[in-house]
Amino acid sequence: MSTQVEKLEHNMAKLTVEVSAEDFEKAMQKAFEKNRSKISIPGFRRGKVSRNIVEKMYGPGVFYEDAANFALQDSYSGASEESGLEIMSRPEIDIVQIEKGKPFIYTAKVGVRPEVKLGDYKNIEVKKQEIEVSDDEIDSEVKREQERNARLIDVDDRAVENGDVITLDYSG
Repeated sequence: MSTQVEKLEHNMAKLTVEVSAEDFEKAMQKAFEKNRSKISIPGFRRGKVSRNIVEKMYGPGVFYEDAANFALQDSYSGASEESGLEIMSRPEIDIVQIEKGKPFIYTAKVGVRPEVKLGDYKNIEVKKQEIEVSDDEIDSEVKREQERNARLIDVDDRAVENGDVITLDYSG
């Protein structure tokens, strides 16, 4: 298996993966074994027909879809590691070449982690802003915080004073 990496714009990359003819032949055999029990040809019991006869009758392309899926599963993870890219999305797969006896070639278009280029940030000067707070502002903020966190306490032993909260029940 060989992998070629082509960087595209907008944090995308294109991996071109070539699976050897021998590995693709193994994938074709896996596809045949998977579908063997489903194939029915007159003169043969179901599942007992050889691969050569099926390919003569239906053509070698009958197993290409399943073989391509097996080859993709086996090769994509290795190709992504070999590329050295940090892949962030699912691949968009396009099959370039799929033929019996030839290498299986496909491309995978993927999103990659963006490269961050930092400028000259160490020589930036920022002026410190001086903020002056008066005693009145501090006192008003403390009083506001006290009122927000205050609790009501029941008092039964004295008369109502200014600022008390009462519950009055009367009838007229």
